[in-house]
Amino acid sequence: MLETTDTLLKGLTDGNESRWARFYRDYAPWIESFLRKLGLSQSDSDEILHTTLVALAKQMSGYKYDKAKYGPFHSYILKIARNKAIDRMRRNTTYAECLKRFANEPIPTAEEDDWRKATLDIALKRVFANPDIGETTRIAFRRHVQLGEDAETVAGDLGITVNNLYQIKRRIKEAIKAEVEKLRTED
Repeated sequence: MLETTDTLLKGLTDGNESRWARFYRDYAPWIESFLRKLGLSQSDSDEILHTTLVALAKQMSGYKYDKAKYGPFHSYILKIARNKAIDRMRRNTTYAECLKRFANEPIPTAEEDDWRKATLDIALKRVFANPDIGETTRIAFRRHVQLGEDAETVAGDLGITVNNLYQIKRRIKEAIKAEVEKLRTED
């Protein structure tokens, strides 16, 4: 496993070219290997590696690394890469197929023992993989519950009532709770 030093992180946040070159030398093959294990083609892996590094570079200017809070830095990078892979797969496959593919994949977490978040993440992905759940429902839940956007704004943007939004929230939370119970019994 890669060990990210404070010096390297400081160099990345400062935009130091030699630190970025070292980072790329050490991390690019590791990220690409992770992406290839997800079953992505070489060209998709290359593209996702590039978009991952661009996203990371944008975030590094204001990044404050707190290992106790966020866990290992490499987990943070894998989360970015994984999200970029899901975005790429959405363009290549239907949304439901993409989520089904990732539903059973291990999720890099901030801390290895952060089982609660990982369990909730898997449960949500399984719920969203259900073809009966429409795109409006997914978007409404993500924006209002996960991103914390105002109910009136989300409802207005999606052309639904606030009451409908709250019903979506309740139904998805109940479905997630049921999936969590299934995951607990599977373990």
